[in-house]
Amino acid sequence: MEGFVEAFIAAQEAQDAYVAALPQWVQYWMYWMLAVLGIGSLVFSFFRSEARWLLLAFFLSIVATMGLGMAVGWNKLWGVTHLVFWTPVAVLFIRRWGQIDKKSVYGVWFVAALATMIVSLLFDAKDVVEYFLGV
Repeated sequence: MEGFVEAFIAAQEAQDAYVAALPQWVQYWMYWMLAVLGIGSLVFSFFRSEARWLLLAFFLSIVATMGLGMAVGWNKLWGVTHLVFWTPVAVLFIRRWGQIDKKSVYGVWFVAALATMIVSLLFDAKDVVEYFLGV
C-alpha cells in the first residue's frame, strides 16, 4: 500500500506540473469544465437523471485519468478518458434535447453542459490523434 500511495503522490505532482505548463486559456477551460460538468452535475443530480449520469462519468474520468497518468505519465493521451466516459453522456444529452425546457435553470445548465462536453471532446479527440501520430 505504501508503494501505491507514493506512486499516487508522484502522479499528482506530475499532473500539477503538466497542468501548470499548459497555456493559461486551457487552465481556465479546465476550471470552466469543473464548474459546469463537476459542480453543476452535482447540484442537479438531486433532481435529474441526466445530471446523475454526467456526475458518474465526470467522477470515473477523474479516477481513470489518475490511473492513466500513473501508468503512462501526463501527455496528450489524457483526453482518452473523456472520450470513453463523456461521449455516451453527450449522446444521452442529445437524445434528451427535445424533452428539456431550455428556459429553465436546469435547461440553461443542460445546454452549457452539452456544449462544454462537445467542445472538450473535440479537443480530446485532436489530442489523442496527435499523441498517436507523435505530434
